[in-house]
Amino acid sequence: MGKYCFGMLLGVIVMSGCNSNKIENVSITGHIKGLGNDTIYVYGVNGFYNFIDSIYVKEDKFFYTLQTDTAGKITLFFNETQAYPIFFNKKDKILIEGDTEHLNMPTVKGNPTNEELGAFLRKVQNIEELSKNTLEEKIDSFVHKNQSSPASVYLLDTYLTREWQPNDKKIKQIIGAMTAKLQDDPYVERLKTYVNQLEKTKKEEMIPSFSIPDANGKKISYATLDSKYILIYFWASWDEESRLTHEKLRKVNQAYAKYRKEEKKGEKKELAIVGISLDVDKESWKRAIKKDTLAGKQVCDLGGWNSNVVQQYAVEKLPVNILVNSAGKVIERDMEWDSLSVKLSNLGKEK
Repeated sequence: MGKYCFGMLLGVIVMSGCNSNKIENVSITGHIKGLGNDTIYVYGVNGFYNFIDSIYVKEDKFFYTLQTDTAGKITLFFNETQAYPIFFNKKDKILIEGDTEHLNMPTVKGNPTNEELGAFLRKVQNIEELSKNTLEEKIDSFVHKNQSSPASVYLLDTYLTREWQPNDKKIKQIIGAMTAKLQDDPYVERLKTYVNQLEKTKKEEMIPSFSIPDANGKKISYATLDSKYILIYFWASWDEESRLTHEKLRKVNQAYAKYRKEEKKGEKKELAIVGISLDVDKESWKRAIKKDTLAGKQVCDLGGWNSNVVQQYAVEKLPVNILVNSAGKVIERDMEWDSLSVKLSNLGKEK
């Protein structure tokens, strides 16, 4: 599924409607066959502060208690890789059962939302392998039948807003099917903002301006690059998928290099590449640039997922690429890297 905004893994749904602010316990009891004496990592938002915690498993079994004054959701990470959401309300007694062969589909009881989500995942099976249209239809159908369920928001966000080239019109349509109360949830409001920003960076749209420092502190923007075409891509040193695409990026650069030889003095360059990193540690970013021998300009404001440019360009996963012309008009967004090489080659021939 790629790497996504850490704030989104933490950024959980905090549902309203509780009549009392009294803090109550929520218990989570689990039995995952094959888990042994592993550690489960817990991420969530209480509405007031982010928290990260650990659950220590002993002989496949675990127990965890949290205190809350409202309904919400935490994300459990099994084997440090497989994420699964757990919805809760005050006084809930959550029971989790399963095995390590099916960590993406445990049986979770003790809250209606968990049961709704589990039933959907078991029904569709192999959700990651469904075609884009089929997945959209199934989630659309689920949301229409469960218009007030937080599981509807989870499915929409996890499988539609984070997919490659998300269908913003479909996402808006599905959000419109939710109840007014659910649409007013801060998490859903954030999804609405994302979709609105996504529309502004689609093909034929004019991208927002940016001005971000390079490793030497010099501000870089697409307007200062003076090139016919500009490839903007978002990445991070800590993101494995981003690092893997750097080899493909070098091939893109090499495939287009022959057109640079034809550039005449005083003419605009054919292609400029700008890498925008979501790193928060400057030294880690600089080491990755050197190790991966990255081409083009590399910029980073060390803001991570909280960087303004992340919101402006509707970046919800990594890596992301956007190809624009010298005026800032989007030619393509989120192209497969092989297709990007072909696209650039064709642009080079259009001189």
